[in-house]
Amino acid sequence: MAEATYPYRSEILFLYDVFRCNPNGDPFENRPRQDPETGRIDVTDVRLKRTIRDYILRYKSRSKDDGLEIFVRVADEEALTAAQRYERIFGEPPKPDKVEEAKRRLIQRCVDVRMFGALVPVPKKPGEEEKGGGIQLTGAVQFNPGQSLHAVEIIEIAGTGGFASKEKAKQKTFRREFIVPYALIGFYRVINENLARETGLTEKDVELLMEALWQGTLTLHSRSKAFHHPRLLLRFDFTNEVQCGYFLDRIELEHSLEDERHIRSPKDYKVKIDSVLEAVRRRKENLARVECWVDSGLKLLPSSLKEELEKLVKDKANLVFKSF
Repeated sequence: MAEATYPYRSEILFLYDVFRCNPNGDPFENRPRQDPETGRIDVTDVRLKRTIRDYILRYKSRSKDDGLEIFVRVADEEALTAAQRYERIFGEPPKPDKVEEAKRRLIQRCVDVRMFGALVPVPKKPGEEEKGGGIQLTGAVQFNPGQSLHAVEIIEIAGTGGFASKEKAKQKTFRREFIVPYALIGFYRVINENLARETGLTEKDVELLMEALWQGTLTLHSRSKAFHHPRLLLRFDFTNEVQCGYFLDRIELEHSLEDERHIRSPKDYKVKIDSVLEAVRRRKENLARVECWVDSGLKLLPSSLKEELEKLVKDKANLVFKSF
């Protein structure tokens, strides 16, 4: 019997901070993406999905049949189309007359397809134009683009490379890079239970998603992505298709600095989430569960977060609270 799909409409708030690094460079100068009006740093949903995929691939996937294969991988020296990646996994290309079978294969084998969906064009054979088309699965898990919760300054650093630019050159190459001294970044995410039925997303998959968000952020280890630290991960599970809506505009940072661009650590501010909790409180009749992961270095308002969350659930057993 197939495992039941995820039954809730869930909303997730994820906050993490970065120290003296580039949280998400643009494809041109590799400069941090910044809103020119507000000075806030933008981070694409693709960047966060990459964190999740890499964590699962590195720490969780053990065999090709464990259902934890990653369909979308980092491009290496061999660039593959989606159809070629499918063939690499299953040993044959997707066939235009067996699209539904190809969907089932992807759902069973690839956890990122169950989470985020997939688009795989299926080439049509000559003379069979009425067949074929493609595999299109809309992910049950959708992220908004993330953004820092305060204005941030960008610092340019110049230096030299480790090697010369060519043989017999007398000096090393020069390089320039851009970093942010500090930023607290927020993401909002929705899990749709109706789409979960289409992609086969399960509760076990969502448990892994939560772990990968927290631990994957903590274990980022590339030169530009090191020194990321998860601070708050909140998930509210609702029944009857109830949801609150975008969380990030309900959050405020309280600080005493003259210029918020001078924020350098969690010691410089408090995160006020009263409005988020109030939005959930107004829908508590449909609130089934709450899960919270919080870092003790983050100063929150209200300060008694666990007690406030306990007031929202009908039974304390429906609250999972993890403090680090």
